[in-house]
Amino acid sequence: MIRTSLFLTTALLLTACGSPAPEGAPATTEAAAPASAEARKVTTIKASPSPFDHFFTVQGNVETDRLAQVFPMTQGTVLNIRVEEGQTVRKGQVLLELDNDAIAKNQDELNTRLTLAKDVLSRQERLWSQGIGTEIQLLEARTNVKALEESIAAFSEQVDFGKVTAPFAGTVDRIFAKEGGMASPMQPVARVMDLNDMYVRAKVSDHYVGKVQAGQRVDIVMAGRDTLISSIARVGRYIEPANRTFEIVVPVPAGTALLPNEFAALRINDLHLDSALSLPSGLILQNRQGQDFVYTVQGGKATRQPVRTGPAHDDHVLILEGVAPGMTIIDRGAGQVVEGQTVQILR
Repeated sequence: MIRTSLFLTTALLLTACGSPAPEGAPATTEAAAPASAEARKVTTIKASPSPFDHFFTVQGNVETDRLAQVFPMTQGTVLNIRVEEGQTVRKGQVLLELDNDAIAKNQDELNTRLTLAKDVLSRQERLWSQGIGTEIQLLEARTNVKALEESIAAFSEQVDFGKVTAPFAGTVDRIFAKEGGMASPMQPVARVMDLNDMYVRAKVSDHYVGKVQAGQRVDIVMAGRDTLISSIARVGRYIEPANRTFEIVVPVPAGTALLPNEFAALRINDLHLDSALSLPSGLILQNRQGQDFVYTVQGGKATRQPVRTGPAHDDHVLILEGVAPGMTIIDRGAGQVVEGQTVQILR
């Protein structure tokens, strides 16, 4: 009986005193200031309009349409490589030459046959003018000359095929051929690319449809390099069903040191306000109902002011409602004060 009385007495005492909050429970912001609490020292800021920008980032890949594997038009031995890797070349500049002596010899033979055929044609024309010979003989002589001229023109093109040239102005990135080695139309002998005509291609979530437009500013960000400023050149008009993304293309400014197939981050400005109120994110608190608020100072006391917030950028949150220009907002110490507590503003 005595033990039962002691147990009940202890339980009543614990109930009267209150039990501690469970460990890990969120800190309450509903407490009122203690009657004898001393003034809490705080610092404040004045709400002031300023420009506000919001960015989001997507990952992209550096690409170029002007990158070509160069193939010879004919087979032959590599006689002479005329350029070096890393060299700048103009369109049509000879990169290397192939041995095509057989073609050249055939062309010489055709030239000799053409000379003889022209002599025969001249004789047939002279005989025809004198009324000697037949029209068939004259036509055959003319046809023979024409056929040989066409053959020589074709062989001349084949001789030119022995000179492998750059398809466009750019930089010789690689030379695959070796002097003295064999080259064929099935294997590339060089790679040429134009580093002044590159772009970043990236996929963007369909959440941003309507917020991304051609001409919009974009920052190209790469680790260890200066940020490049560009703009969107093209916005894709198709959403991939598998990942719900659409494509954008952003030109890389000429003269930069980016290389094809590098990764690059695109920081896209999807919101710009010339004048808006924003506050450091650390000043935005929440009550138990999830309502955002800040602490202001009114009559020397901390006063809770409900706010409606927008997007955040660079540790600042856009304030849509609840704060007016010039309002005094508690800065340092905002997380330690409670509603109605007397505050001392440090200068």
